[in-house]
Amino acid sequence: MTVSETADRERRLTRIRRVSGIMKWVVTVVLAVIFIFGVFVTVGIALPNDFMFAADETLDVADVERTFGEVPHLQRVGIAALAAIAFTLLMIAGWNIRQVFKRFQQMEFFSPKTLANVIAFGTWLIAFAVFDLISDPLGSFILTFDLPPGERQVDITLDGGEIFFLILGALMLLFGWILREAALIADENRQFV
Repeated sequence: MTVSETADRERRLTRIRRVSGIMKWVVTVVLAVIFIFGVFVTVGIALPNDFMFAADETLDVADVERTFGEVPHLQRVGIAALAAIAFTLLMIAGWNIRQVFKRFQQMEFFSPKTLANVIAFGTWLIAFAVFDLISDPLGSFILTFDLPPGERQVDITLDGGEIFFLILGALMLLFGWILREAALIADENRQFV
């Protein structure tokens, strides 16, 4: 390797470390915001009326809207539980991508922990997307459960968010599997030499 190639490689590695370090902290801040917002929303929905949200404010699940004052407390706890699960799944996925950036910053491109975090990130994104698909009909049913039988609703929706998370999750899962195979091939090549 020439001096120029070595310098170019070192610049590329420095850029990878720098961007990975920045992204690790960006994701950390985003995770903190998601956590705070998730706690606020979950607790706000679960608490009695007028504690965090006024009784005349609306609670929206899928395409179903009702005011907080109309929804019995137990049903609101069910909606809060669905919100808590969604925020938890998103935070677990976020934590795994934060760990990937951390390991990239440490130049651990093909370590087993890095590959496990990439695969876990994809898996948790898929889990979040599937839960998001399930939570709309379940949430709309919970929200309208106290209504007379003819007025209850089960709203099934599919929007771009679920599709995006399913595709991104599958891509990251596949990317993790490919990186694992590349690491095994590189290890076999090192053993031959």
